Amino acid sequence: MPRKRRKSKAQPHDMTAWEMIFQAGRDYFDDAKDAGIEVDEYGRVDHATVAQAWQRLGAEYLDNWTDKHAEPWALREFGQPAVWGRRRR
Repeated sequence: MPRKRRKSKAQPHDMTAWEMIFQAGRDYFDDAKDAGIEVDEYGRVDHATVAQAWQRLGAEYLDNWTDKHAEPWALREFGQPAVWGRRRR
């Protein structure tokens, strides 16, 4: 008997789901859609939803960002993300 297909356990706050959106402004590989983030037929997420995710996850994204030759779309669109949970000295 074939195994039952299970729904992905990825959460909407999962960084891999947001990486392409932060980089290009669209979800070209359906990672966000597979993670349960609502996208339109062109792979775009609601502007306010992306802004909230950028403020929450943007600092982590920029820490792990390797393509230093091109500025991410979210950085151009929303500016520097908020820094949550870090101590300033």
